[in-house]
Amino acid sequence: MRVLKSMDVSQSQDLGAIVAKDINIKVLDRTGDKLFGKQLEYPATFDKVPKIQSTTPLSISFKAETTDADKPLRLDQAVVSFQHTTTGNEVTLPAKAVGKSGVFKMEMTRKLFRKHFDSAPGQYNVALVLGSYTEGRLLYKLGDVYMAEGSSKSQASVASPGYGPKEEIRHRFAESQRMPNVVVSLVFSCAVVVPLVALLVVWARLGVNVDNLQKEAAGSLAFLGLVAAYMSLAVAYWVGVKLFPTLAYALVLALPTFVTGRYALSKRIQKGI
Repeated sequence: MRVLKSMDVSQSQDLGAIVAKDINIKVLDRTGDKLFGKQLEYPATFDKVPKIQSTTPLSISFKAETTDADKPLRLDQAVVSFQHTTTGNEVTLPAKAVGKSGVFKMEMTRKLFRKHFDSAPGQYNVALVLGSYTEGRLLYKLGDVYMAEGSSKSQASVASPGYGPKEEIRHRFAESQRMPNVVVSLVFSCAVVVPLVALLVVWARLGVNVDNLQKEAAGSLAFLGLVAAYMSLAVAYWVGVKLFPTLAYALVLALPTFVTGRYALSKRIQKGI
């Protein structure tokens, strides 16, 4: 977030009815011990702040009010501005409300320091920027701080976003499942067909009489057709149809096979065939 780009933050400016009170600046080391602490009241500034590093985070807290103590204040903008004294580049960090008492706090975490200041060390003007659509704005220069230079590794990561060709993606597909030799499949196919061929040969040698089928052709042919459908279903299952679809088809054929078989046999008994 970037705000008040054209405003000079080297000097304080009171352009409304906003008042900043109880300003506290703290610098802590990595163990949490306080290296620097200062409490300000507008328009005083701080000095002699130790060098800020990623391991010594900076925090600024304050309370915002209006000149009329009985009138509630709603801030539409609350940020801390860091403007480089040499390049003029500006970084703004938001100050978030702490509860409903009008207290705000900005914390510069390691992540924020490495993102904004690792690659841009130097002296920065620090200013508190508050704004309200109804109460105007306040630009309060707090003082100057020095941001230390980051490590070479972190600078390289900031300077080089990592654009460029990536490594080639190599994907290994699943190996084909090992299948038996074609000769084995043919042998088993022939072994399945042999019983049917043997049945037909035996019927031919015994002299099966099919003339009686003409006396009850409808029922007998329907029954034999459904039996053939069952055999075809068995072949389809063996070739590639899944188990559950095969069972569903078999259930569909079961009732008509039972009915036609019972009908054909009862008619043959009635006619004494």
